[in-house]
Amino acid sequence: MPAKIAVPLSEREFSDLMAPLGPFEPNPKLAVAFSGGADSTAMVLLAARWVKRRGGEVLALTVDHGLRQASAAEAKLAQSRIKALGINGTILRWKNSQPSSGIQNAARRARYELMSGWCRRKGVLHLLLAHHQEDQAETMLHRLGRQTGADGLAGMAGIRETADVRLLRPCLNVSRNRLQAVVDVQGLEWVEDPSNQDPAYARVRLRNLLPALEVEQISAVALGGTALRLAEVRQSMENQTALVLAKSAEMSSLGYARIDSAAIIDTEREIARRILERLLGTVGGNLYPARRYAADHLLNDIRRNSNFKARTLAGCRIIQKKDDILIVREAARCPIQKVTLGGWMDWDNRYRILVSTADNSIRSDFLVRALGDGLPRKSSEKVTKPGLKNLNIAVRRALPSVWDRNELLSVPHLGYGRTPRNPASVVKIQIDYFPNRPVTNAFFPVV
Repeated sequence: MPAKIAVPLSEREFSDLMAPLGPFEPNPKLAVAFSGGADSTAMVLLAARWVKRRGGEVLALTVDHGLRQASAAEAKLAQSRIKALGINGTILRWKNSQPSSGIQNAARRARYELMSGWCRRKGVLHLLLAHHQEDQAETMLHRLGRQTGADGLAGMAGIRETADVRLLRPCLNVSRNRLQAVVDVQGLEWVEDPSNQDPAYARVRLRNLLPALEVEQISAVALGGTALRLAEVRQSMENQTALVLAKSAEMSSLGYARIDSAAIIDTEREIARRILERLLGTVGGNLYPARRYAADHLLNDIRRNSNFKARTLAGCRIIQKKDDILIVREAARCPIQKVTLGGWMDWDNRYRILVSTADNSIRSDFLVRALGDGLPRKSSEKVTKPGLKNLNIAVRRALPSVWDRNELLSVPHLGYGRTPRNPASVVKIQIDYFPNRPVTNAFFPVV
C-alpha cells in the first residue's frame, strides 16, 4: 500500500493555532527560530503569511553554533534562501568556547540565550519555535527515562513567558509530515543538520523507536494527548503553589527569600516541594529545578527537625531563623564578571547592572562579584541605608558589588561607595533585581 500523502498545514489552520497564543499587538513583529530545516522553513512561511494579513513583520533568526566546519556556510545558505522569498533575517553566532561534554544541551541553551537576547534588544515580543508532534513525543519518552514527575511529562508548553520574550510553539499537535508538506508544495529546498541522523544522540535514538512503538498504539498522537492531560494537572498544581507562596513567602530585592516554616511543614507534600523548588530556582538563578531527590531530602529534614542544620542546595544556603526559613544565594557560586561600560549586563541570572562614567573611555577594568567579606568593619560604618547594617551575614556576602582592580568601589544595595575625593566616585551604578526565573511566573498554559 502506498504511503499516505500528508496534507500541508493550511493558513486557516495555522491562524486557528495562533489564536490561543495571543493576544498580539497591532502590526505584530514576530521572530522565528530558523535553522533552515524543513520544520523551521514551514514555520517561517506560515508566520509570514499570518503576519502579513495583520500588517506586521516576521524575522528569521539563524544560530551558527560553530560546532561543525560547514555550519557557517549552512547558516548563510539558509538565510539566502529565505531572503529570496522576501523575508528578512539575521545570523547569530555562538562565540563562547564549547564544552567538552553535554554539547547538545549547551548548544540549546546558547541558542535560546542568543535569540532571546536579540529579541529583547530589538523589542520583539514573540519568538516562534517549530516544535511539532513528534518533537513532543520524543520529549515525553526522554523524560520517562529520567523518572520525571507530572511537570516533565506535561511536555513542552505552547506558551512560555520569559523575561526577554514570549516563546510560542503553535504546532505541537501538528505532525512533522504536514509541516514538511508546506515546504514541498512550494518546491523549496532546506538544509538538513547531520546531527539529526546521528544515533549518538538520545533524541535520534528515541525518534527511531517511534515507528516500533506505534505497533503498541504508543504513537506521537497518543503521547501528545497524555502530555495535554498532564499539563492540566501541572497547571492546577502551579496555581495552588502560587497561592501558598503569596500568603507565606517574601522575595527581597536583596536577593534572598523568606518563608514561614509552617507553609513547608503543614502544606500538602507535593505543594511544599514545589515551593522549595521555586524559591531555590529564583534565588539560585537556576532555570531548571533542583534534583527531585535533593529537594525531597531537604523537605524531609525541615519536617522532621524544628531547628534543622543549615546546608547548601542548588547554589543556595538554606537557614532556619526562628519560625522562618531563609533561602540565600551562595556567595561562592556567584561569578566574577567583567563590566562593559555604558550597557546593561546580566549578572548571576538574577540582576541587571549598568555601570557608566562621565567618559566611558576612562577605564574598563571594573568587575562585578559577590561582596563576600570585602567590606571591612571600618568601612561598614559608611553604609547609608537604614536597617541594613545588621543584615544577615549570608545575605550580605551574596550582594552584588562593583570593584576596580582589587579594590571595592561600591555596594549599591547598602548605599556604600568610596569617598568623593576618589576619582572612581564619578562612576554611576544602576542595579535591578531581575531574576531569570520568577517565583510565581505565568502558569503552565494549556492551549
